[in-house]
Amino acid sequence: MATAFSEITKPCPLCREVSQARQTEQVEQYLCPRCDRFDITGSASSILWGSPLSGRTLANASGWIRENPGFLISSEHLKTLSELRSPSVSERAWKILLELSRSPEIGHKFDLTFGDPIQNWTAISWSIDYTEVEYLFCEYLLPLAYITGNYRTLGLGSGFLGQISISPKGHAQIEQLRQGGSESAVGFCAMWFDPNLTPVWTDAISPAITDAGYEAKRIDNVEHNNKIDDQIVAAIRGSRCIVADFTGNRGGVYFEAGFAAGLSIPVVWTVREGDLSAIHFDNRQYNFIQWSISDLPAFRKRLQNRIEATIGKGPVAK
Repeated sequence: MATAFSEITKPCPLCREVSQARQTEQVEQYLCPRCDRFDITGSASSILWGSPLSGRTLANASGWIRENPGFLISSEHLKTLSELRSPSVSERAWKILLELSRSPEIGHKFDLTFGDPIQNWTAISWSIDYTEVEYLFCEYLLPLAYITGNYRTLGLGSGFLGQISISPKGHAQIEQLRQGGSESAVGFCAMWFDPNLTPVWTDAISPAITDAGYEAKRIDNVEHNNKIDDQIVAAIRGSRCIVADFTGNRGGVYFEAGFAAGLSIPVVWTVREGDLSAIHFDNRQYNFIQWSISDLPAFRKRLQNRIEATIGKGPVAK
């Protein structure tokens, strides 16, 4: 059910744009022109008003929240939001291209004046401001022929791009982006690295992925020399499916599952019995496998069956 908003307007605690808002007994709910729809606890809101996000940190947080609508921001999530990996320029351009592809009409054209209120494109592309949006459209996607359009400057540092449309080359790129790791033999796992959950990985998730015919990987056991967030993105892109365990309601798992879903990489959803109610409403719609620490063999078999039913038996089956 969509959140109903009152006529109250308040600045968004993340980006400070004037937003629609309502107050419930537990949380504040916002519909922001930049960040879109999210919930926030009173303690997290107070922290943000006292120590506001800015620059690239704000761009990353606003972009992530927009890609995960309805997310509940608590004080424990603020550290995760403030440490999000900055996407590369090409990744940000692909976000724009994928958003353009949402139009059901092939060849749909529209105009965009940079400098007008375009907070949605700012967040979609994880940009700091409209000048970065203009660069991604006019200096990246347009010259590389992923989109077509007519650009002209308007003075005062602003420009206009008219008759924007996805080119045939752009549609081919979109298909490639959506394929993700369709030929991969890797099954990636996103989960909370709490020591108490180690048996869940070693005795259930990892062997279930292996039994289904895929190579089980988790980012803490992948060799890497770069930032761990870069490795997460690379691992997801190179995976055939993602097992996302939401036990502990960790922000990083939301990010990784959402990133995979955006690339059309299948996600298998799991959670510990008793934790399902803590997961955000928009995610509870998925068919979660619930597990108990006292019966990991049953979870292992159910997970193997779900993986095989979703993507078929893998190429490294025993």
